[in-house]
Amino acid sequence: MKKGFMMSKGFWSTQRSDLWAVIVVGIAVALGSAWSIVMSLVEILPNRDVPVRVQLVGEVFDLPIGPDGARIEAGVDEITVHVSDLPVASYVSALGAAIVPNLAVMAVTVCVLLLCRNLLRGEFFSRTNTRLVVTTSMVIVFGWVITLLFTVMASNGALAQIEARPVYESVQFHLDWYAVLAAMAVGALGAVFHAGERMQRDTEGLV
Repeated sequence: MKKGFMMSKGFWSTQRSDLWAVIVVGIAVALGSAWSIVMSLVEILPNRDVPVRVQLVGEVFDLPIGPDGARIEAGVDEITVHVSDLPVASYVSALGAAIVPNLAVMAVTVCVLLLCRNLLRGEFFSRTNTRLVVTTSMVIVFGWVITLLFTVMASNGALAQIEARPVYESVQFHLDWYAVLAAMAVGALGAVFHAGERMQRDTEGLV
C-alpha cells in the first residue's frame, strides 16, 4: 500500500510539473500574441502601405530568383499587396484579419491557463472546467470563421483599390481545416469532461 501511494504521489508530482510548463508556455504565447497585435496596429492604423494578404491559385509570375537575378517563371499561391487610403470597410477588415487571430489565441490561452489552475487545485471534473473546454472549442471555430471573412473582405478591397483586375480570377481562399479539426478535438474533450462531471456527481450522491 505504501509503495502504491508513493507511486501515485510521484505521478501527481510529474503531472503538476507538466501543468506548470503549460502555464509558462501559455503566458509566453499570450505575450507574443499581444505583441503581434501591437505591431499590426502600428502597420495598419496610419492607413499607409497597409499589408494585405491575397491568396491565389494557378497564377504564374516572372520572378528574379535565378542566377544573377535572372527572371524565372514561378507559381505563386499568395502575395502581399501594400495599399494606402483603404476605404472604411476594407480598412476595418484589414484590422480584423490581423487582430482577430491573435485575440482568439489569447482567449484560448486564458481558458487553458484557467483550466491548468483548477487542475493544480485538484479540481478535475467540474462544471467550470467543462465550460472552459467548450468555450475553447467555440473560440477556435468563431475565430477561424471571423478571420476568414475579414481576410476575404480585406483582399477584395485591396485589389479593387489598386485595380488589379488581371488577378481577380486567380483569387481563391484556402480553408484551413486544421482549425476545424482542433475545434472538434477540443469539443470531444469537452464531452469527456462533461461525462466525468456527471459520473463524479453520481458517485458523490451514492456516498
